[in-house]
Amino acid sequence: MSRPTGPEHEAGGPSQPSPELAVAGAAAVALPRVEAMPIANGLTNPAPHWKTVARNLAIVAVALGVVAAIYSERSTTAQGLRNLGDINWAWVAPSSLAEVLSMAAFGRLYQILLQANGTRIRLPWIMAASYTANAVSAAVPVIGSGMASRQTFRWFRAGGADSAAASLTLTVAGVVSTVTLATVATATALLSGNPAAAAGGVFLAIAMGGAATVVAIELGSEKGQCRLLRTTIFVIRCVQRAVRSPKGQPETLAQSVVGSLERMEVKASTLGRILLLGLANWWADVACLAFSMKAAGIYDLSVGKVLLVWTAAVGAASLSPTPAGIGAVEIAMVAAMAGLGAKGPETITAVLVYRSITLKAAGSLIALAYAGVHRRRQLNEERRPIAE
Repeated sequence: MSRPTGPEHEAGGPSQPSPELAVAGAAAVALPRVEAMPIANGLTNPAPHWKTVARNLAIVAVALGVVAAIYSERSTTAQGLRNLGDINWAWVAPSSLAEVLSMAAFGRLYQILLQANGTRIRLPWIMAASYTANAVSAAVPVIGSGMASRQTFRWFRAGGADSAAASLTLTVAGVVSTVTLATVATATALLSGNPAAAAGGVFLAIAMGGAATVVAIELGSEKGQCRLLRTTIFVIRCVQRAVRSPKGQPETLAQSVVGSLERMEVKASTLGRILLLGLANWWADVACLAFSMKAAGIYDLSVGKVLLVWTAAVGAASLSPTPAGIGAVEIAMVAAMAGLGAKGPETITAVLVYRSITLKAAGSLIALAYAGVHRRRQLNEERRPIAE
């Protein structure tokens, strides 16, 4: 089977994916697709599972809660919407730039990991993959992050990466994202005067960093590789029992994972750049929120309070069944700001500015247009030899 290629795949290197992406989705994305098998009565669509029913009920509950919240604060909400015409555009510009830098940092992180796997893909191609994946994640509730991982995987394959390298890149990027997110959680806890939560964030970062160090050491010897292989087989079996994914023999999957890790060349300097880019991804998004507040006229919240509002938004987005956390995130942010002393229509305006920027609609449209231009160029190149 020939490997798909794209114009963004640079020559000179062998080929090799929310936040925003899930590690579990990355592990499953490289596996062959399994077609649905007909059941005994000839139907392929069984009755809805109870989880589907519960998810739909949760979406309805969130929607009703949003309607109730808007109605109860309808005068404040209306004033906040009217204030959008009076926002300080001098702060909207840096807010938008901070979000672009956040996406660019994670795109560059992807590129470095792909290069460590022996693949060179241009940054514009990776950025287009990230923006289209973000659109998928924002549009689909609950399972959007897994679908976004698959979307990014397909873009990496089209750019010239092989399945193992693309999957490993997505998995490692997910680990880096989690470790660096712990720094934001730790800073939030420290500035809010919660040492226990701060210690928990530090412990999480140290634990994951320590695990990565152990893996690197074990890959350096044959005995270590055997121990790592046995551990990977055990983990895959546990995951398969819990979620019935990924499909396949644990031994075969484990050998593929260990083999990909062994060929991945990550030096100390490269690891430092990866961690810095992961930090930049999260902290640039925090800066986007801070600038959005200033654009709405909220100037008196400290860095610690801004971090608390941002953490409330991230938590609501991860737990909400609605696409991109729409409804739940906005209510959580307004409630957090009210609890910190920022009340009134300015809070509504600040949330709307921040959410308008972070949903990245403009970037996603540009990415889709970029993909369309690339596709037409590829088709023209394929037709040229036939015409000649």
